[in-house]
Amino acid sequence: MKHPIIASVARMIRDGDAREAETALVAVADKEGDLVLAQVIEAMPPRDLVAILREHDSSRSSVVGELITPERFVAAVAMEAKYNDPKHDALRGMINMVIFREDDPDSFIEALGRSEAGLLALVDYFSDRHEELESFFQHGTFSHLDEAPAEVPEDDRDLADAEMGSSFRQPKDNLDEVQDRDWRELAWRLRCEHYETFAELLRIMRARARRAAASVTPPAAAAKSGDSGADPDDKEESFI
Repeated sequence: MKHPIIASVARMIRDGDAREAETALVAVADKEGDLVLAQVIEAMPPRDLVAILREHDSSRSSVVGELITPERFVAAVAMEAKYNDPKHDALRGMINMVIFREDDPDSFIEALGRSEAGLLALVDYFSDRHEELESFFQHGTFSHLDEAPAEVPEDDRDLADAEMGSSFRQPKDNLDEVQDRDWRELAWRLRCEHYETFAELLRIMRARARRAAASVTPPAAAAKSGDSGADPDDKEESFI
């Protein structure tokens, strides 16, 4: 679709005014209807979509977030990685806003799970929640972490034994208990309704944790090599 607003929005975003760009899109919906705006969003480049989406979270809705399709959302999420945000706050906000909008979270979760960029976005989304994910997977509840820390297994054989149809590690928490429109709800939906994506997510996070752990030089080895810069009190963390 060719619409003059697409070039106008791109220009506003280049000028650093993503909010003004979204206001212009709202004006299109007001004048021409949501169907036309949905077609405009479908035709917009991902870099412009993500610039607008990053300004929002689940507490502040976006017209783009309300009308974007799962496929365009994955394209926008892939572009978000180029911002190199180490905390991933904007990523979490836009994922929460879109997945937990009122209609169909499953289609967005499925689209993210089918795409390498989408899977990596989920890894970044949960980057500071690996221990919570492992605990929920291993014990079926988010509350067990209060009793004992979770550890990364030496291999991933347990992931193959935990399909929802099996009796292995059935969740104890139900959706009503974790429906926070945030990471707990997304983790529950992945574990209980999209297990294939959840298992792949954990495989990637475990592989990263193992690589990080392997890169830490044990104090004894450092002393043997004559490295006086190592702190003998340093301890390897389960989750990095």
